[in-house]
Amino acid sequence: MFLPGTGAHFLYNLALGTALVISAPAWVPWTLMAGKRRKNFPDRLGVRIRDIPPLSGKGRIWIHAVSVGETLSAASLVRLLRERLPDAEILFSTVTITGHEAAEKALGSSIDACFYFPFDLPGISRKFLDRVSPDIVVILETEIWPNFLAECRGRAIPTVILNGRISGRSLRGYMRLRPLFSRVLGCFSAITTQTEEDAGRFLALGADPACVEVTGNMKFDVAAPAGRMSAVHSLMMREKAAGAAWLVAGSTHEGEEEAVLRAFGAARSTNASVRLLLAPRHPERFGAVEGLCLREGWKTVRMTLLAENPGAAVPDVLLLDTVGDLLSAYAAADIAFVGGSLVPKGGHNIIEPALFGVPTLVGPHMRNFREIADIFREAGAVGQVRNAEDLSARLARWAADPSVESGMGSRARELLAAFRGATERNAGVVVREMSRRRGRAG
Repeated sequence: MFLPGTGAHFLYNLALGTALVISAPAWVPWTLMAGKRRKNFPDRLGVRIRDIPPLSGKGRIWIHAVSVGETLSAASLVRLLRERLPDAEILFSTVTITGHEAAEKALGSSIDACFYFPFDLPGISRKFLDRVSPDIVVILETEIWPNFLAECRGRAIPTVILNGRISGRSLRGYMRLRPLFSRVLGCFSAITTQTEEDAGRFLALGADPACVEVTGNMKFDVAAPAGRMSAVHSLMMREKAAGAAWLVAGSTHEGEEEAVLRAFGAARSTNASVRLLLAPRHPERFGAVEGLCLREGWKTVRMTLLAENPGAAVPDVLLLDTVGDLLSAYAAADIAFVGGSLVPKGGHNIIEPALFGVPTLVGPHMRNFREIADIFREAGAVGQVRNAEDLSARLARWAADPSVESGMGSRARELLAAFRGATERNAGVVVREMSRRRGRAG
């Protein structure tokens, strides 16, 4: 289904179809050869639509998240929706295999199904909506799919963006296609944003002011893992009881692990009890990062290997090669470095270690979390290092005297408590829009 009167939408579909045809000689063999990627490709094409339960007559909420971070932040939203709409079914979709694994681990039995989001082609979108038949579609942060949204609007299915954000750089790109985005944003019945600045950017793209409201950032509401902590947390706490101090380097990217290992070496030269838990952002890099650690002379073991041999000794470096366990690793950390920030990747979520009062260091590249990073820096609740040398010096000082950074962790926990509440407000928006839909249907 096309958005009526939009030449831009026609051109979008023309460009999308042309790109698929032209690139077929590359992506078809790539898909067939890449066994793990093949796992979700047929699902997203609609060739097989798995794990979606048959219609039961209950209200049905479809929540979509693209990244692991958004998936984890959805846990509190799902819990609140369960409390407010106990009879509703909650279905959850992701794009990547990593996101799917994180959703199954973090959300578990709190959702009724977890599946892959369809490719944004008209026929595929129609097929998925026929099968899922949602009463509302909830998109976390900013995932804009013109064909999917047009099909939802044609069926009078309310769609909402929660926790929306648009960076300055993204806005400049989107403005070149403003006619398309103006029409697409008109498909949303509600858009909630993290900041006033984000709201202004949605309005600049043509969103209806009556549909846009600022509710805050749901990532401030990240919750501690429910129930038992993970195996990695238990292992780390056992080692701490024996005198170890843990540096957790989370969500690291290529070009950062070398800096982290040098900084770890500086800390170890001051305090031999320091251990490193290293968690690369992308699972496909686990092997390369393990090889780097070994080449640098560090005794290294993967967490999955230790889980199979619980009595084995824990070496200098523990490589976290599981998905969804980083939050519980932060819970056992003595100090943390959050990656994607020493290299220009935009940073990652500093709220996760803050939840446990862990002193946290980041590099200068925090574009994707700029508002949060600015708030934490102004309060002295996060430490920013300029480069690899600065990180080494900071960790060496901490290793010599951990008390020098302890106040930073306490301030982070206090600040986090003061900013909570966005998830509660966003759950209210979902309930409101769901009620309107059910009221019209009745």
